[in-house]
Amino acid sequence: MALSRRGLLYCVSLLAAGRALAEPAPVQIYAAMTFRPALERVLAAYRETGGNAVAVYGPTPVLIRQLAGGAPADILLTADPDWMDAAVKQSLVQPETRANLLANDLVLAAAAGSQAAGTITRTFALDTLLNGGRLAMCDPDHDPAGKYARQSLQALGFWEAVQPHIAIAESAPTAVVLVDHGEARAAVCFKTDLHGDEHAALVGTFPAESHAPIVYPVALAREPRSPHAAEALAFLHGPEALRIFTGFGYRLPG
Repeated sequence: MALSRRGLLYCVSLLAAGRALAEPAPVQIYAAMTFRPALERVLAAYRETGGNAVAVYGPTPVLIRQLAGGAPADILLTADPDWMDAAVKQSLVQPETRANLLANDLVLAAAAGSQAAGTITRTFALDTLLNGGRLAMCDPDHDPAGKYARQSLQALGFWEAVQPHIAIAESAPTAVVLVDHGEARAAVCFKTDLHGDEHAALVGTFPAESHAPIVYPVALAREPRSPHAAEALAFLHGPEALRIFTGFGYRLPG
């Protein structure tokens, strides 16, 4: 006997519900905001292999607080080893799965067309570049990018002069946006934050010895919700993901 329209719709809904129950929720990766452009490309490549993962972005300290509050994360990707240390100390991740996934460079950015200086040294005319304007960077007391920025500016003797002119940005990419919109004359950010930005240019790179090493640890959450969390983590370490990351300007650690 033919099904009524209502019966047919009911069967379709049951099939959809059954499929949803059969398919596990996507792997959730909690990642610092700076990773977003590259990580979205990596996750698209992962989906092409049949995997399923999504990223939740935010400042690393906020992500740590969310994990401590019971947020359903499977993987944590931080912008700072110290914050991963904090996650380990609070038993938020599995320490045996921790590894440095990527490395980066700290750079000075300004409006497109600004003269490149190569390596930033003590003789760099930062005051001339700022010309009374603001220097955008993250909060040095809480954000990894801000911490590295303060370390370099102090090491090179610029900190006291520029501190009154600092514009605190929510994230390193946001610091670049302030330059894009003319709200800051320059920004201290990661090299990768300039990828694809047509309104800002790399002025110079801060010496590696002027700040702590910029490496990005990744680890499985203490109790992953997804049965595919380890598989997704392995993909992040794999050649296809690393090819995409390096294409955005990241370096391999060590």
